[in-house]
Amino acid sequence: MSPGPSPVERLESILVELEIGPDQLRRDPSGDGWLPEEARTLVQSSSECREMLEDFVDGELELWGAVASADAPSVDPFFTARVVESLPVPRSTGLSPRRRAMVLGAFHVVAGLFAYLVLTMVPESTARWAAQAHDMLSWGSDTVGSMALMATGVGAAVVVAFFASRIHTPA
Repeated sequence: MSPGPSPVERLESILVELEIGPDQLRRDPSGDGWLPEEARTLVQSSSECREMLEDFVDGELELWGAVASADAPSVDPFFTARVVESLPVPRSTGLSPRRRAMVLGAFHVVAGLFAYLVLTMVPESTARWAAQAHDMLSWGSDTVGSMALMATGVGAAVVVAFFASRIHTPA
């Protein structure tokens, strides 16, 4: 049978769990009012534990003092606006918003085709991913679940198309 933790180790584990403010540490550095009963017994029975408690209190007060004296970072609510204003004006690509959307859409299609080609080159992974996708798409009833998922996808595409045609970033 292995011996239990030493009194110093036990006191250390108790002190680590405590949340004590600096005012309470200054008022009661001996821990009579805030130490649990077991920890008070350990401190009273061992000089090593008393030293550990003194080191703990001194260290905590030093940390609280360092935190209190540290300069708070300045908050500048207009920093981002100044950075954006200082940037050079982007040159126009010369594309109309409709043509720009077509170019972006074409590259998305190319990326989708490329992803499809990559997936078909790895048959075992493709089969596993296809099975997972099939399980997800056929969740619940085959017709109701798939139809609901398809309706959600079509609805999302319509919403994206609607907002993309009305609001765009300048080219």
